[in-house]
Amino acid sequence: MKKTFKMLFSCVVAGMFVMIALGCASVKGWHKGQAEWMRVMIHENFNYDKAFSTALDLLTEKYEMEMINKDGGYARSAWNYYRNKKGVNDKKFRVRVTLKFNHDRTQLSVKTEVQKLVRGEWIDGYSDVVGRQVRDDIQGVLQ
Repeated sequence: MKKTFKMLFSCVVAGMFVMIALGCASVKGWHKGQAEWMRVMIHENFNYDKAFSTALDLLTEKYEMEMINKDGGYARSAWNYYRNKKGVNDKKFRVRVTLKFNHDRTQLSVKTEVQKLVRGEWIDGYSDVVGRQVRDDIQGVLQ
């Protein structure tokens, strides 16, 4: 009886660890809370029109857009399911990227929100890894 109980208990504990690991493995660096704005400097060779269209071109390669306001210096993607390294959509996570230029159009702010689906509700959050990747990609094309 003791052996059976120990075996059952071990299986339950191991199963819990596997479930926790699988639940956390989808998006690296995910945290509950509000995403922060990250700054991207725009090289002096870029005028506003070129910087806006270049950043938007990069964003539209990976994300469906929801709102674009060139005069206001603002663009926001729709919520898009997170695509893992194998190119498969993970429907437990969704990502939205917002671009906002400052008033003199010399700097771009980027915010990357990553929501997680928990028991049928989307929980606001962000991923350091995904946010840095989006910022670095945009920085790379604006230098």
